[in-house]
Amino acid sequence: MRLILLRHGRTGLSGRYVGSSDVPLSEEGREQILDLRSSLGTMKIDVLLASPMLRCTQSASLLELGLPMQLDSELREIDFGRWEGKTFAEIEAQDPELVQHWASGTDDFCFPDGEATAGFVSRVDAVRNRLLASDAKTMLLVTHGGVIRSLICGLLGLSQKNYLLFQVAKGHYSTIELYAGGGVLTGFNLGGRG
Repeated sequence: MRLILLRHGRTGLSGRYVGSSDVPLSEEGREQILDLRSSLGTMKIDVLLASPMLRCTQSASLLELGLPMQLDSELREIDFGRWEGKTFAEIEAQDPELVQHWASGTDDFCFPDGEATAGFVSRVDAVRNRLLASDAKTMLLVTHGGVIRSLICGLLGLSQKNYLLFQVAKGHYSTIELYAGGGVLTGFNLGGRG
């Protein structure tokens, strides 16, 4: 199977932690997705899965692929809790000790008033297992940066500690070829505007 992982277009909140906040695409984000129509339209996509968050459903709809959009709540971004909508500088000033704990990469971190990283990884692993069991030939997932990073790690057999090694750009897609033994990353941050 070929798996296409598309991160939604820009929202106008660049530099801020946006996970559970349900924000729409900005005009620039809409243009990013429109730029992908022709390239993604030629890929013979069988299945279209999307996070139910507005920025993802708008992105999937703008592609006009002629496929039913299947919403999957497990494709939601992590809930950053009280860090939602803040910049890293604001978060670091507010919670320096928690930022250090997060940066240490431990498995027991939970965003304050938000989601535990272990729960997030478990949720994305459930998606990965469903993908591996699917008989689709080409599947498009329209989702979030954190989900894509976690899926890449899981499908390539990498530790989730490598999660931040992948800078997933908004309005771009990556491709993975899935085989019985795992996946091969065949494209990263393709298409779209810079």
